Amino acid sequence: MKIDTKEILENSVNFSILLQDKLAKSNLQHHKQIVFHSSNFRNSPTLKSHSNELEKSEIPIIYIIRVKDKNTAKVLIEKFLRFSKENKLKVKNVDRVNVSRFNGEKSNVLYVGSSTTDFVTRIKNHLGVLKNRVYSLHLSKWDENFNYEIVIDIFKVKSLDKNEVIERFVVEIIEQQIWEKLQPIFGKKSGL
Repeated sequence: MKIDTKEILENSVNFSILLQDKLAKSNLQHHKQIVFHSSNFRNSPTLKSHSNELEKSEIPIIYIIRVKDKNTAKVLIEKFLRFSKENKLKVKNVDRVNVSRFNGEKSNVLYVGSSTTDFVTRIKNHLGVLKNRVYSLHLSKWDENFNYEIVIDIFKVKSLDKNEVIERFVVEIIEQQIWEKLQPIFGKKSGL
């Protein structure tokens, strides 16, 4: 198979110029902050009565899930590591919970993510009230009924040009920069 490497590099340069232009015309705006106590997301019916703050969005969202202090994060990490030992012995796609990658960071930020489609379902996966198959935090499946609060900061990614829709790759670049800055305990850098 022959590839025109010059053309590939030229296309890559052109794409990076386009990306730079799209980023320059983007706006990252803090939309809202939601606080959940762990007792509010132990099961789906309880979450439903507390989830009126979660809203669907037509605009791409970047979200940060964190706990209020590093001591709470430390306790959660201990609980996750205990859970992880047993979870690894379970059968994939049968009874294993597909949890986000553990990064071992010393942070109070649990996860940085984005959504361009169904933000509400994504958060429910992270809280652990839905099925095991989607890679996410699944907090209530391993937090051992620990009492704590999580804070979800929600940012909307908008174009300064009202006629332009923000594309997924632009959201991912912005999310990657936030991920690098905050170094979350769980998850991988978007797009990688």
